[in-house]
Amino acid sequence: MSSLMFSNKAPRCPRLWRGLRWAGICLSVGVLTACAQPKSLYSWDSYQPMVYAYLQEEGEDYAAQVQTLEENVESARATDQALPPGFRAHLGLLYLKLGDGAKAVEQWEGEKNAFPESSPFMNFLLRHTTAQADVPAQAQ
Repeated sequence: MSSLMFSNKAPRCPRLWRGLRWAGICLSVGVLTACAQPKSLYSWDSYQPMVYAYLQEEGEDYAAQVQTLEENVESARATDQALPPGFRAHLGLLYLKLGDGAKAVEQWEGEKNAFPESSPFMNFLLRHTTAQADVPAQAQ
């Protein structure tokens, strides 16, 4: 039997071998297709490294971070992808660090609209930011 397996003679059932060959090819194509990565739901771009740098206090240049994140917003719009959860909240925080409370409020309102589950925290930030803005106005 082992001599039959390694012989150069043509197989007895060519249709069977042809069918098995096509089945193997189809199976290989199916497996390779299943390995393809799905399209991401969100446009992450440089958001995650930016947050990491911010938390590690390596990214002190808030203006550069805002510019990079604004570029990410434009590229997400161009590719018709959604911004990830927390993106607008982080951008609002950076605007607040730069002293632009109006843009921070705008970003936090956008976060609330995009992700309603973030409303309690965004409302907290909005109340806190509004309270801080009222203190200097009352001191004058």
